[in-house]
Amino acid sequence: MAYILSAFADEISPDIQIEMDHLLDNDIKYCAMRGANGKNVMEFEDFQIKLMKSQFQNRGIKFSCIGSPVGKTLVTDPLEMEIKRFHRAIEIARGFDTKVVRIFSFYIPKGEAPAAHKDEVFRRLRELANIAKNEGINLLIENEKGLYGDTGARHAECIEAVGMPHVKGAFDFSNFVQIDDDPWAAWQLSKKHILDIHIKDSKKDTKRECPIGEGDGRAKDILRDAFATGWRGFLTFEPHLSDSQEFKGFTGPKLFKVAVDTLKALLKEVDAK
Repeated sequence: MAYILSAFADEISPDIQIEMDHLLDNDIKYCAMRGANGKNVMEFEDFQIKLMKSQFQNRGIKFSCIGSPVGKTLVTDPLEMEIKRFHRAIEIARGFDTKVVRIFSFYIPKGEAPAAHKDEVFRRLRELANIAKNEGINLLIENEKGLYGDTGARHAECIEAVGMPHVKGAFDFSNFVQIDDDPWAAWQLSKKHILDIHIKDSKKDTKRECPIGEGDGRAKDILRDAFATGWRGFLTFEPHLSDSQEFKGFTGPKLFKVAVDTLKALLKEVDAK
């Protein structure tokens, strides 16, 4: 069964020429655009989007999604500014010729129970989903620590509460490990909704990122199950092997190749083709 590789190319370098070189050197033909030239994708001006799109596409690289930070705000903050930012993310997606925007499920105030904010989280996600539907955009909701949908149960709950076919999930092994949630159980709950699997793993004892399959994310078991049960989607590199921050991560060219080679070896083991 075919698989498609993509990557948050700013993991490689802030220089897009280096990004493109190493994407192609590693046989990756898709970029998940999260940032470039030291800027987050949401900071790009229109002329920069046009220039970067042409540079990537002239090298034969397309865009799998816009890795927006929309939804990485407190659920108690006013929603109006996030909606404005979401409309800009949609404009950026169109500029890069992709119909997919990655979003998040809102931070819960420290010390407060996620359940107390469930209804508001779902209301906000549905509002974003309705805007996306009207604009012809597909959404990916990612699990991320500290957000409402950080556990496997709540991640699946977010997607199912929205209940729209253009809203799918992005599955991150590492993020489950880092909150001591069971990645295998999370996969079982959400796999029918997952369109994008992020290639990032972590060790449970240190909470530090490591090459895929070398941590506690159950990557081998989950990937074997994914391909055995007919999953199709993107395998998107987000290794964070050098640095991990709230709104970005970094790996560097040498470790990026390690991340790619490790995944390719793992895919052979699970009979992915």
